[in-house]
Amino acid sequence: MAFLCTFQLNNGEIQDTDEVIFLAFVDDSFGHYHKDQVKIARVLFNGDESYIYSTCPCIPSDEASLTQGQKIDKDTIIGYFAADDIPYDKPFARIER
Repeated sequence: MAFLCTFQLNNGEIQDTDEVIFLAFVDDSFGHYHKDQVKIARVLFNGDESYIYSTCPCIPSDEASLTQGQKIDKDTIIGYFAADDIPYDKPFARIER
């Protein structure tokens, strides 16, 4: 893996008016290579239980220091990943209900 990156809800994935509250990491996704998108965290997104997913083939390597109930914004580091290609011009992570 050539690049080390941070999972963030960047590049327009969430708006300033959105509320994202961290609940828990999906621990079994970390430390393994995933070709397809994989759940990395469980959150409340505008009051609905949702998941944060990776957006590229990668190895989710480490969780960030988030605590249950912490608000996540577009600059919050959710975790770290290694990848061969950086997903330029799209979010490094996304939310799906």
